[in-house]
Amino acid sequence: MNSKSGLELTATDRVLIHLRDFKHHSDDREFPQAMTQKGISETAGLRLTHVPRTLKNLEERGFIGTAKGHIIGEKRRYNVYFLTEPGLEEANGILKHLSKIAVCIPTGTVLVGDILESAKGAVLPILRELAGETVASSPRTCTMAGPIPIIEGFVDREHELADLEQMLGDPKVRVMVIYGSTGYGTSALASRFIRSQNRNWSSAWVEVRKDLAGLVGDILRTSGEAVPGIDAEAKTPKRMAEQFAGKKMILVLDSYFDVTDEAVEFLTGLVAAIKDISDFKLLVTAREDTPSYNRFYTIIDQHDGTVGEVHIRGLDIAHCQLMLGAPDIDPEAMKRLFMFTRGKPPTLKLLAVGDEKELRQHTSFSPEEIKLMLFLKGLKKE
Repeated sequence: MNSKSGLELTATDRVLIHLRDFKHHSDDREFPQAMTQKGISETAGLRLTHVPRTLKNLEERGFIGTAKGHIIGEKRRYNVYFLTEPGLEEANGILKHLSKIAVCIPTGTVLVGDILESAKGAVLPILRELAGETVASSPRTCTMAGPIPIIEGFVDREHELADLEQMLGDPKVRVMVIYGSTGYGTSALASRFIRSQNRNWSSAWVEVRKDLAGLVGDILRTSGEAVPGIDAEAKTPKRMAEQFAGKKMILVLDSYFDVTDEAVEFLTGLVAAIKDISDFKLLVTAREDTPSYNRFYTIIDQHDGTVGEVHIRGLDIAHCQLMLGAPDIDPEAMKRLFMFTRGKPPTLKLLAVGDEKELRQHTSFSPEEIKLMLFLKGLKKE
């Protein structure tokens, strides 16, 4: 587009308009990389060395706030930046001013506001092009929606993660099911897996409800938060599958176990319907002892490759010791702890921090057993 259009963007304009597109993420538990200094630099077209000065100025003026947060797809925590109410007002005022500017495009002269009104997606890349800048095609934006657990201290499961990744890349597989006994980390594995795929796949996380209406409502609502264009009235398996086609989304149904017959029938229909669509995967975490009458797929679905299963067990003794953070523990004491915990990550995490109160509340061990386990954890090898 014409570089002499008369449209100019200051560093302040760029940062405020960019963060305006992410105002709905300010209360998230995890944040897109676009809200970090690096993400702002890349999207706003500013040198990374110039970004801190602009952010500091905006913070001093009360236009932005900052927090330390988890970044989607990253292990570290980073500073993230978001608009305050005065900052949102300022960004809207800047956009209102820019909208009145006339620019030249191949089809003639037009107001910036008319272009923005008909455009979809982020505003800043459009403004940068109207200002005569060459804006590289942005990578596909993937969104994570729902109460996805934040997992810390994740160890092992490399084989299970590799199996899930192989299923994700196999066009025949439509459904991935993670089975495990209570406390063995099916939800943790699912969370780690979808986070590792977030550069290419959006995800919607739904905690399974027993009743059909609640389950379907949660699926449609959360999927609509993850990807655009989901019809909230698509409440039959076939119509829901049509909505998911081509969305490049993983729908996670977490803690599937005891549901109504109607819910089982619905999910059975959904499995059949998604066989005919692409770029959609269903990931289910389920208890190993899920009764046969609650299974929502058949042996035929497994044999034809539609459904793949991953079965997880407790951690081995070496990874138990790693999770305990006790490299010098007495070997015999470690063996006894291994038998006590059966390799359950949540129990091991509580033992690692020596939280006797939490162990009493969240495990079935007696007070005497808890004291013994904490004693064993403190024994050092000679």
